[in-house]
Amino acid sequence: MDDAALQKLLDRAKAGDAEARNRILEACRNFIFSVVGSYCRKPLAWGQDDELSVGLMAFNEAINRYEPERGVPFLAFARLVIRSRLANYFRQENRHRKASSGTDVSEELLRNEAAAAWEEFLWQNVVSDRAEEIEEYEAVLNEFGISLEELVALSPKHRDSRMALIKAARSLAAEKKLFEQSGAEKKRLPVRDVAKKTGLSPRAVEKNRKYLLALAIIFRYPERFIYLNSYINKVG
Repeated sequence: MDDAALQKLLDRAKAGDAEARNRILEACRNFIFSVVGSYCRKPLAWGQDDELSVGLMAFNEAINRYEPERGVPFLAFARLVIRSRLANYFRQENRHRKASSGTDVSEELLRNEAAAAWEEFLWQNVVSDRAEEIEEYEAVLNEFGISLEELVALSPKHRDSRMALIKAARSLAAEKKLFEQSGAEKKRLPVRDVAKKTGLSPRAVEKNRKYLLALAIIFRYPERFIYLNSYINKVG
């Protein structure tokens, strides 16, 4: 679901449209599972683990609290809400531990501050959350032998060329086997296979190899790189 379609459903859901809310919850079920799993760092199953129920309720809460005028992607905000509610859950159960990735929400804040202060605290954490995402992305790029500075220099200047490569990168990301063949260990693209799949010429694939890989990483892991996905969708 693209950002525009999601925002329309969010507007309807906040206005009381139960069908729109259910469509969002169903479409984002895997996202919720991924965020909760990443935070808890253990195998989970719907209907068996309370953590997933906490995540689902937190996501539903995020729908109500989301403010699009702040310019933050909804899923990024929802991820913050889910993590904070899980932190509160573990505190209350005396099982709270800091996740290896994610914002550590102050127990004192959760315990003593009003809901409005808690919500503002979440919005303030967007900056650090975005920075963490970029750091993670840079680390993944390095595994592929690509630097962030290099990627900026390689970005096509013409919009048509950029859009063609974005479309090709989405196709590459959607093909698990092909994407894995371009993995970090190999640090290469199977040029002819990628050209056949994406419609680009082999020469174009080879010339833009690093740029294609860098974009494909973002599109392959949208739940990890929410801000970057949103940025690409906006600037094209």
